[in-house]
Amino acid sequence: MQLTRFAPTHAEPCEDLIAALPDWFGIAESNAGFLRDLARLPSWVALDAGRVLGAATLGSHGSASFEIKFMAVRPEHHRRGLGRRLVETLEAEARHAGGRWLHVKTLAPSHPDPFYARTRAFYLALGFSPLFESTALWGPENPALVLIKAL
Repeated sequence: MQLTRFAPTHAEPCEDLIAALPDWFGIAESNAGFLRDLARLPSWVALDAGRVLGAATLGSHGSASFEIKFMAVRPEHHRRGLGRRLVETLEAEARHAGGRWLHVKTLAPSHPDPFYARTRAFYLALGFSPLFESTALWGPENPALVLIKAL
């Protein structure tokens, strides 16, 4: 398995990746935004024999603050270290650009979704800490949790 920068040839396989994760990526408008971000922001894909197994996008909020804008790993490859490698790649890129903080937004624990409970556990295991929960970002039906990690 190798990590490489996103290229236009990865667009359709990344669309298939998102479609393989309906429990996390069920909002068509958001999915279209993730695909646009893959092409316009620093992004990486995890490949195995040319097949996209995962992808991640890094956004910037000034010189010191970076955000994991998108991350997905094929469900059959969960818990195999691929997500960790993607996050480590984003961390290294953010540090190289002078970043001091990396944050990510996900569904808050006040929402009982079991899939996002796994997502939160993943980020906590990687050293992220909850910063705040808000309904102002995505609305009361989708409370957001912002997690942050010092680089």
